[in-house]
Amino acid sequence: MSPDIIEQVRGFILDPVETFRNARGDELGEAIKYYAVILAIYAGLTGLMTMGGFGVYLDTSGFLDTFGSVGIGTAIGVILATFVGEIIGLLVVTLIIHVLVALFIGGNGIEATAKALAYASTPSMLFGWIPFIGPLAFVWTVILSVIGIREFHETTTGRAAVAVVLPVVALAVLFVLVIAAIAAVVIAANVAA
Repeated sequence: MSPDIIEQVRGFILDPVETFRNARGDELGEAIKYYAVILAIYAGLTGLMTMGGFGVYLDTSGFLDTFGSVGIGTAIGVILATFVGEIIGLLVVTLIIHVLVALFIGGNGIEATAKALAYASTPSMLFGWIPFIGPLAFVWTVILSVIGIREFHETTTGRAAVAVVLPVVALAVLFVLVIAAIAAVVIAANVAA
């Protein structure tokens, strides 16, 4: 990693307000390059964790199971799927949050939202692969997203929080509903059998 990226990582983790303020003038390409570097680290570490038997998936009965120790081919597949999935995820989250930014803030365009979210992903990309630490990294990413939206769109913390937290809460509720539906189907199938 270049010294600039290392300094940015340090800044987004330890001094996010000042680092976001310094990054306001960055081009979108700079933010995407930064995101690609930290995503490559995350995807690689996720692949290594999968090789070590720490990957989790839904088995054919709908219950969580672990991969166990897997080969290099599966790890490469996990790395590629993680890389592609996270890029798609960033695009989708950017669009969703930007709609709310446009509604509640007005803001400085979708480019500012994309840059804020790419930089804010730092904790999740660097620490999200670690068991039990990942959820804490996600919380820090949400907090950084609020700070980034506030700084890049020059708004209040409250308005930025609404734009960021509202979709997070909506997705959490949707996730719980999907898990409940899967559990209901699995239970019904087991009762009928």
